[in-house]
Amino acid sequence: MSNKRIKKKWSRIERLENKIAQLTVENISLTDALRNHADNIRYLDDIVKRNAQATNSRFDYLEKKVADKQSKKSWFGRK
Repeated sequence: MSNKRIKKKWSRIERLENKIAQLTVENISLTDALRNHADNIRYLDDIVKRNAQATNSRFDYLEKKVADKQSKKSWFGRK
């Protein structure tokens, strides 16, 4: 093998190794971003659940209050 062929082969190998290193770093970066997004989704999901519970409890309270006012009073209790 000539010296030129060996240099060309090693040049290709170095380019491939550099590309592998770049892709590995990008993969790690994307994995971290994905993990952060998953954490944010869980956090926001917890907020939505708490807000839904608070809203439902308020509606339950208001429905009970309206039902108490609209319920017919007994004939003996009227004046």
